[in-house]
Amino acid sequence: MHQQVALIASSVDGGSVTTWDVGTGTLLATYRTNTSPRNGFCRLGRDYLLGSQLGKGSLHFWSWHKDHVLQRAFTVEPMQAVAATADGMYVAGGGASGTIYIWATGSGQLLRSWPAHYKAVTSLVFTQHSGGLLLSGGEDTVVSTWLLMDVLDASLSQQAVQQQAPTPLYTWSEHTLPVTSIHVGAGQANAIAVTASLDRSCKIWSLAQGTLLRSLTFPASIHSVHTDPGDHALYAGAGDGCIFETSLVGEVTGGEGTGERAEAGYYTLEGNTTAVTCLATTTDASQLVSGCEDGTATVWDMRTRQPMRSLQKAGKGPVTALLVMDRPAFLAAGQGGRGEKPNSSAHNSSKTGPQRPQPLAPFSKYYGAAGTVKPWEGVPVVIDGSTPFRGAVSTSGMAAMMNSSQQDRDLTPALNLLANGSNESVGLQAENEKLHKQLQQAQHASERWQHLHSELQSACVNKLLKTSG
Repeated sequence: MHQQVALIASSVDGGSVTTWDVGTGTLLATYRTNTSPRNGFCRLGRDYLLGSQLGKGSLHFWSWHKDHVLQRAFTVEPMQAVAATADGMYVAGGGASGTIYIWATGSGQLLRSWPAHYKAVTSLVFTQHSGGLLLSGGEDTVVSTWLLMDVLDASLSQQAVQQQAPTPLYTWSEHTLPVTSIHVGAGQANAIAVTASLDRSCKIWSLAQGTLLRSLTFPASIHSVHTDPGDHALYAGAGDGCIFETSLVGEVTGGEGTGERAEAGYYTLEGNTTAVTCLATTTDASQLVSGCEDGTATVWDMRTRQPMRSLQKAGKGPVTALLVMDRPAFLAAGQGGRGEKPNSSAHNSSKTGPQRPQPLAPFSKYYGAAGTVKPWEGVPVVIDGSTPFRGAVSTSGMAAMMNSSQQDRDLTPALNLLANGSNESVGLQAENEKLHKQLQQAQHASERWQHLHSELQSACVNKLLKTSG
């Protein structure tokens, strides 16, 4: 398994984002100037981090290889929650007014904003990998699922985008108190979604059908929820400091752990003294990392359900966000002072960062602003060789047609010109005229052959009739 790191964000004034080695508890890097609220910090694509600032209408961006803020963006209101698609193309923010905002990362344009909740948005999350669905939860106890293709419908006029709110794919209102956390499992459209609330319940939903699959009730209010990578177990962080673990694939039967309650359908992991605000698991699900309001971050061994080590001690301000991932190639090594830097070309180049970083434009504050992209330009795209080039047009059917006749083979220059994305309009016009002439010649030849065929048929019929007579 690759080296796992944990990023811990806090909302304390003048705080920072610290990066830790989950296996050893070593501080690896620190990213300065962050006061993100709960659910207000996320990873943006492969090259950046994004955090909204508590009580301020601003967003901060960091790159992996620099410990200071790379870019700032200003919003019309403070963002209570933020989320980004897995590919980093889109960013969603939820405000205290209940409005959701969607930006395009490459152009910085504010694509759409609409009133999604009656009260503040408390949690936002995109579905994994595809990012085709956006789930939002709010203080109004409602959870809504939005289809991104409907939200970003290009056929709508600017007036319709500004005046008409999109219709949610699903709306769930089974919670009775504010929603605190949302987690989406693996499986894209067939994934499950887990919602947590202060009403002491976690509800499991089917994204494919929009139906409630299961409802779990615990002894305390739930502030955070997470599942392991295989969706085999659910972890719920409670307001009294307990972490409840329940199975999603069968009944809870026995095992090791502290304060177990297998007869109630869950285990209880005890040791924290304040509310558990965020949870995350390692890739192999062998370890669970929890963050609390007192600033404590703890690594748990899920085989024994015992705490292994503390990544962060109390007194650093409440932990508002927690991310666990493979160690990034361009991590800002040396900021922690104790991190051992692996000997690889990727890590040795951490001071300069990637040669082709993902496009990141300054975000527009208002809808309709062009951002950094001119009207005649498209969104910047990085071609890093990770996806094979298949041409500007599909030529699979054309290739078979070209092999059928000499006339079709005459189309090859024009097809190659299109496939290579040439902008030589003069050459295209000449090829177009040439093809028109060839088409006319083919039509005339077809008419001649049809006329000759008719004459030949008439002659044969007449000769046959005379012979028979």
